[in-house]
Amino acid sequence: MRFHCLQHLPDEGPGHAAEWLAAHGHPLTFTRLFEPYPTFPALSEFDGLLILGGAMSVHDEAEFPWLVAEKAFLREVLRAGKLTLAICLGAQLVAQALGGEVRRNPAPEIGFWTVRFAAKALTHPLLRGWPDKATVLHWHVDTFTVPPGAVRVGMSAGCAVQGYVRGDGIIGLQFHPEMTEDMVKKLMAFEGHETAEEAEFVQTATQIRGKLKSVWKGRMLLETLLENMVALHESETTD
Repeated sequence: MRFHCLQHLPDEGPGHAAEWLAAHGHPLTFTRLFEPYPTFPALSEFDGLLILGGAMSVHDEAEFPWLVAEKAFLREVLRAGKLTLAICLGAQLVAQALGGEVRRNPAPEIGFWTVRFAAKALTHPLLRGWPDKATVLHWHVDTFTVPPGAVRVGMSAGCAVQGYVRGDGIIGLQFHPEMTEDMVKKLMAFEGHETAEEAEFVQTATQIRGKLKSVWKGRMLLETLLENMVALHESETTD
């Protein structure tokens, strides 16, 4: 299965997703939107799309004009029915393209917090094999409403909508299952988090470092999800 990745920042790569795809022989190509003159592939050149996070907002088109082209590309991808996995900013972009609203979360959610997954969502083919809950990494100030026709994936104490599934093959996740320990360290440095004070849903850098081993929980969710995406693709191509 050929995957294409939309990457918004140099240090926010596909992490665990890239490792799993390489280990299982699935090609991964990139559009790196932080580079000059990014280009998007033809729809015939990939089977599944992976859209990553970033520090910018979906509303920052004036500062990041490539968002306009990315949003147009996403609308094409969604109309074509491509299998799509969107994470954090990616999930916000896809939610907006599907008719949802992106706005500020009541409070920032940063650190390792527990997500409880909705029973209805766990019946979806993409989430087959997921547990009822998992403690995963969060790093966001915005949130989104569940797009029309979609099902909420779950919620945490700090964020009412932690994701959505829509149709057979579109999933958006607010949390970060893809991040490795090294990526989390780089994110803390990029965000200047060493001086951040503890808040209701914000852990300090020391607290986050103490929980870094928990990234394996997100990795397990992601690997199961990717297995399900590949199985769905194979079933579609053999029908």
